[in-house]
Amino acid sequence: MSKQTSPPPFWHPLPLWQVIVIALVLQIVCMVPVVLLREGLRVPLPPWVGSAIAGGLMFVVIRAVVQRRRG
Repeated sequence: MSKQTSPPPFWHPLPLWQVIVIALVLQIVCMVPVVLLREGLRVPLPPWVGSAIAGGLMFVVIRAVVQRRRG
């Protein structure tokens, strides 16, 4: 019987610390404009908007870095 192995995570050639750094930087970069709009200009944006944008960008940026590392 063959032993099943789990597929590698989508960030496979990158170490986990680089993935965490990318995630933190994108979270800060995406949240600052939302906070400035909410607090400075009183635009009624919910706080989850910045996190949602950062989450989508995290996947895209990490995949781009992985493709560059592999290629």
